[in-house]
Amino acid sequence: MNETSKGADRRDIRNYLGRDLLFADGSTGTALQALLPEAAERVPLLPLERPEVIEELHRGYFAAGSDIVETATFTASAEGLARFAEGEDPAALAYRVNRAAAEAAVRAAREAEAAGASGRPRWVAGSMGPGGGLPSMGFSSWVELRDSYLPQARGLADGGVDFAIVETSQDPLQVKAALAALAHPDGGRGLKAIVSATVEPGGRLLAGTSPAAFAAIIAPFGPLAVGMNCSGGPDELARPFAELAAHSPFPLCFMPNAGLPLQEGGRTRWPLGPEDFAAKTEAVARRHGVAVVGGCCGTGVEHIRALARRLADRPRPEARPPLRPALASLYELKALGPGPFTIGAGADVPGSPRFGALLDSGDFDALADAALEAEASGVGAVRLRLGRPGRDEAEDLRQAVSHIAQRARTALCLDTDDPEAAAAALPFSSGRVLLRVSGLSDPIRARRVFGLAREHGAAVVCPVGGGGAAARSAAESAGLCSALYLTATREH
Repeated sequence: MNETSKGADRRDIRNYLGRDLLFADGSTGTALQALLPEAAERVPLLPLERPEVIEELHRGYFAAGSDIVETATFTASAEGLARFAEGEDPAALAYRVNRAAAEAAVRAAREAEAAGASGRPRWVAGSMGPGGGLPSMGFSSWVELRDSYLPQARGLADGGVDFAIVETSQDPLQVKAALAALAHPDGGRGLKAIVSATVEPGGRLLAGTSPAAFAAIIAPFGPLAVGMNCSGGPDELARPFAELAAHSPFPLCFMPNAGLPLQEGGRTRWPLGPEDFAAKTEAVARRHGVAVVGGCCGTGVEHIRALARRLADRPRPEARPPLRPALASLYELKALGPGPFTIGAGADVPGSPRFGALLDSGDFDALADAALEAEASGVGAVRLRLGRPGRDEAEDLRQAVSHIAQRARTALCLDTDDPEAAAAALPFSSGRVLLRVSGLSDPIRARRVFGLAREHGAAVVCPVGGGGAAARSAAESAGLCSALYLTATREH
């Protein structure tokens, strides 16, 4: 192994997560607004316009005890920077901003490593925020978000970040788009990520997703860690974070705000000072054995310094529960096992004149109503099989899923003879769906299906017998280590 590869391996955070507690930084956006109030409207462009200010903030966090700093790129997707483009292609601007921000953070990290006596690496996480309107609610789409994230992911990777953090996530379909951009050869080229959600006062993501469902939807992507950030303060996040911790097999990350913001005299004030923030955050971190702890909006260098003092013993993170196979709707977890998993009849067009007539009428709202009747019987997944001679199955399945996914409380099973029909529908599937595609004994067909499953976090029903062996081989060659092989399903 040469010196370069040794250094890269030394900074591979997977070698440290779970060994002892790691400290992230505090706020970047609100901290920069406080440092440069006159430039508050141009904070997203500071990596290009004032990189020295960015570097100084990172240095401050490293000096306070941070092991990880985040790039100043939370809103720096192509869509997020479009208003600043001024004739430039927003994608080109996004690439430049993200690369400059990454390089500034990397310079500060290497400086901190050289000055540190512990020999501990310092890491840079490429920050990727929500990126646009909620796709599960129809305000954007998976494709639009992925394409907007691509230049951001490429800029972060080219700038030298160690990993990404997809944070303040409000919709699991948005997270899927960001992770697709990070995996894409025109984006992050396989850059790994921490995934962190934010929740409303009721304890769910803005899209309505429960923490348990979020854990199940994100699990197939194999994140470095899963956690929560932003929202309210540590107290407000404690209950939903406990639910997430109970269901996630991955290391935990916890980065709350300094309380809920208050408006006083036209200015925003954050109620938790450094010591109060540190005490409350420490309690949650120790209770759940988190692997990464830091702060979000309203926290600054002194908040992290106080947190690092209180957790100076760096308690070893607790072992995580094993991965438990599960599906999910946009809203709820649907665990698999013990015992048979029931797939409801849902919309079976080839087997039902009623559904055939609804499909031919083009009334997808009525078709969704009829398909979701199966939920009343307590099934684990609602089956959608829409293949009909003379019709475009890919378009039909896409339309059906786009009408049903936002309403379904249980998971969906996409049952098709055409992998391209599944490919058309998966970008509209907010939860973790089950794919049942015929012909998986064909290696080429199986590789296509498992490639789709990997990209969208879906599970796959594999046939029993020789076909099952071929399908499992294709799953492994696609790198789908968490592929779900169901051989004992029962249809209802």
